[in-house]
Amino acid sequence: MVIKNSLIALTVLLALYMGFGAGTWAFFLDNEASSSDQMASGTLDLKTDGKDGTTKVWKEKNLAIGPGVSSGVGVIALGNSGSVDGSSLDMAFSYVESDDAPNPINMSANATAAVWEVITMDYDGTDLLPGISDNNSNGYIDLQDITVADLSGQSGIDTGDTKDFSVEFTSSNTTSTDFAADGIDITMSFLLNQ
Repeated sequence: MVIKNSLIALTVLLALYMGFGAGTWAFFLDNEASSSDQMASGTLDLKTDGKDGTTKVWKEKNLAIGPGVSSGVGVIALGNSGSVDGSSLDMAFSYVESDDAPNPINMSANATAAVWEVITMDYDGTDLLPGISDNNSNGYIDLQDITVADLSGQSGIDTGDTKDFSVEFTSSNTTSTDFAADGIDITMSFLLNQ
């Protein structure tokens, strides 16, 4: 009888334990209101000079033409052909060595980038050069400096709009004949954000 009562008591306790476990529920509800948040669905479609692609490559060769010689102003039309407005635009620059042959004195890509001074860098009418530091302390803003600069967060591009980016390089006063046949390929990358 004691065993029977113990089994019944144990069965009742297990049933209660399982009942409480299965019957424990939680429900959370949190509502927030905000008048400044927006949500949109659609596409961002950044075009460079009217074509698909978010990068442009600029090739410079034979820097031994002398100090102060300009590359000319390069203008890239950046357009949004998507269905939603872009809130900001990020820019990044990189470079690789791209020499001509024969190349009697091979200067590195970094040495070449350091003598390729940036004299114009403009996006949508805003001069970007004042926000770039002379990181290699050579007295001017050069290609090395713009590759490490934070150029994110520029003004976005609305649907159907185009904004121009322009850049001009010049060989610095320190450019010597050692750079004969040395060249550099500059990749400019653009990212449109929602």
